[in-house]
Amino acid sequence: MSTLPSRPTLLDLARAASVSRATAARVMAGESTVRADLAQRVHAAAEQLGYRTNQAARALRRGRAGAVALVAAPGNDMDGLLGPFVGTPLQAASKSLLRAGLLPVLLFDDGSQIEPLVRHLSSAHVDAAIVILQGETELIFRHLEEVPIPLVFIGNPTGELDDGRVYVACDAYGGSRQATRAMLTAGRRRIAHIAGPSYYLPATRRAEGFRDELAEWGLAPGPTVRGNFDLPSGAAAMAQILRRSPDLDGVFAASDLMAVGALRVLEAAGRRVPDDVSVVGFDDTVVAATASPPLTTVRQPFAEMGVQAASLVIEMLEGDTTAGAPVMLPTTLTLRESV
Repeated sequence: MSTLPSRPTLLDLARAASVSRATAARVMAGESTVRADLAQRVHAAAEQLGYRTNQAARALRRGRAGAVALVAAPGNDMDGLLGPFVGTPLQAASKSLLRAGLLPVLLFDDGSQIEPLVRHLSSAHVDAAIVILQGETELIFRHLEEVPIPLVFIGNPTGELDDGRVYVACDAYGGSRQATRAMLTAGRRRIAHIAGPSYYLPATRRAEGFRDELAEWGLAPGPTVRGNFDLPSGAAAMAQILRRSPDLDGVFAASDLMAVGALRVLEAAGRRVPDDVSVVGFDDTVVAATASPPLTTVRQPFAEMGVQAASLVIEMLEGDTTAGAPVMLPTTLTLRESV
């Protein structure tokens, strides 16, 4: 019967590098006091042997759990767990944490089990937490002030949560200006906006960017009607806008799903996109690429947000006191056929 090959030990590593066991341990622990030539030999031997540091043992020695909580709601109106708004950043953060030897632990709460969640985060089961910040679950995060571990939020916090919090978000304001500018550059001048819910800060930022870009061009905004980031509300908003402004020639929707709803209503009304009306969405999800016509939209860097959040957590656990500044990632405009 065959047996699995044994993993190389620290003693094997020390012998291969011709250094003492203590020196090998100091190098693999990341200490900077070891001579450069010795450290280089240890790293080369580790690569040759396939040696990996026992992160669990290191965590125990440091008095740590070696785990990071990933906190999100199990589902909401905008996105399921496997979708881009929650699933993509969590998956990216998980991969980054695993590469750093930290175990990601998924914790789900929609606000109905706040006390057990706070108790778990405060009881040394995890060393830090990354939390997905969305409108439906902000109640959870209002109760995390007393949690004695580093916290990093993914998403735009409201003003109440912004004070001293560490977060990674994308530039919703700048992205909406890009979207509006694309239509203005194409010659559109009567542009309406399908906005997101008023309670959700990114929706407010997108509406502000839309208005400010038009103002810079000396134009007043067309009608603004709010939706709920989903397709039916986008369709309903588009129908209302057409009744109020039948001669419009541009629509900026604050999400791809609302933009697709707008496309369907415009088609039913005999308004051709992009010949008669330009439509731009926000998010760059799969529905944008598969829409008819394919939708020009603002890309949110969902995976990059997860990677950045994990990097901040790792830096904070390593004692980097400069890692507490919020990170605002840029958006980009994905040009397709709807402008």
